Amino acid sequence: MGLHDRYRVLVVEDDPDIRRILQLFLSERDFAVTTAESATAALDALAAAPVDLILSDVRMPGMSGIELLHHIKGQDPDVQLVLMTAYSSVKDAVEAIQAGATDYIEKPIDFRRLERILDVVFERRRLRSENKILQQRLQGQVEFHGMIARSQEMLEIFSFIERLARYPTTALITGESGTGKELVARALHDLSPLRERPLVTCNCTTLAPTLLESELFGHVRGAFTGADRDRKGLFESAHGGSIFLDEIGELSPAVQAKLLRVIENREIKRVGSPEAIRIDIRIIAATNRDLDAMVETGEFREDLYYRLNVGAITLPPLRRRIEDVDLLCDHFLARLSRRLQKDVSEISEPVLQVFRTYSWPGNIRELLNVIERALIVAHGPVILPEHLPVQFFSAAPEAAALAAIPASLALAPDFDLTIQAAERDQIRKALEAAGGKRMEAARLLGLSRRTLYRKLEKYGIS
Repeated sequence: MGLHDRYRVLVVEDDPDIRRILQLFLSERDFAVTTAESATAALDALAAAPVDLILSDVRMPGMSGIELLHHIKGQDPDVQLVLMTAYSSVKDAVEAIQAGATDYIEKPIDFRRLERILDVVFERRRLRSENKILQQRLQGQVEFHGMIARSQEMLEIFSFIERLARYPTTALITGESGTGKELVARALHDLSPLRERPLVTCNCTTLAPTLLESELFGHVRGAFTGADRDRKGLFESAHGGSIFLDEIGELSPAVQAKLLRVIENREIKRVGSPEAIRIDIRIIAATNRDLDAMVETGEFREDLYYRLNVGAITLPPLRRRIEDVDLLCDHFLARLSRRLQKDVSEISEPVLQVFRTYSWPGNIRELLNVIERALIVAHGPVILPEHLPVQFFSAAPEAAALAAIPASLALAPDFDLTIQAAERDQIRKALEAAGGKRMEAARLLGLSRRTLYRKLEKYGIS
């Protein structure tokens, strides 16, 4: 089932026996099931996490199933709702369908009919999703809040981000470094009802654990040496909006425990203060680490992991998005050419061939940096293999690197077809582009000064 693993179904029924039977029936068919005894409890459950389908009684104390339907459709039009009733009535059925219900089933429930309804509902949902993705792919590309893609996996992720953003639930974004986790966090905030409120970002790797705690929770005067005044933390600054906790896998156990209390109680205590402060925020977290493995080794709290993992988005590495590479190259080339005021309009096919086979350990961020450096050293309108950074050739398989050499050069009888020759040529071009300044050349090549000096000596470049 791809992104969701299992469809999520919410059962809303005031009769505990029927509720329990439906939960068992659906769980046996591998649905992820939650239950609510009233429409009000259902709305509370929906505030915590999105669902794919709601199976609701029509007549319940307080809010009816049809009133619940009106509330839900206003919040999330993609939710499917099937109504149940013990009072067979054409009027009820017509009213339910007109209000947006997907279908209608009578009590006592015919479970074979219910199974057929569920099959039809999710088959229609699958076809609608596939049709939407097909239309997007036929358009050639999709730009979604700064992210560029046409691969099916990314288009499904874009669709899920749109749905998840409507809910205030905690979100966890995972993926390798450079895959765009911060862009996803910003999209979740910008598409949410909180878009007019602040999005506060905290990189959990930049501060020591003791300083990070003060940064997140704030402190009172005298809490520690140097605390000469009360200070509001990032959680308080994000009140009413969202907070993005980047690299959450780096949190110390003490800060993990405090974060769990924030999620559960929506309150914080400044460092050095016994007073609890209520906050209303949405927490979006991200990490490039394997939190499952960290839970197994005791490095990350299991209860915190499950609290964070309510809305989970896993970004694929660029090496799994080969059909997106050319699109990303076009996008970055146009953007960087404008910013750097360089008249470079094309990336040669040999370079694109290398890009399509490269493993991209730094993912999209690495691709952006490679194109930027190539633009700086390029003298004509086309990026050629000799414009690629030296470490890029060193990391690529030799066959792929040689295949990228232009045919006109390969035919030259005195052309040195070696990786070393490509490396030597690239260093010379970088020095020329840097006006002979070695520090600047090292920066363009992505090398340390010591490494550049060693290579200059190796190749006899003065």
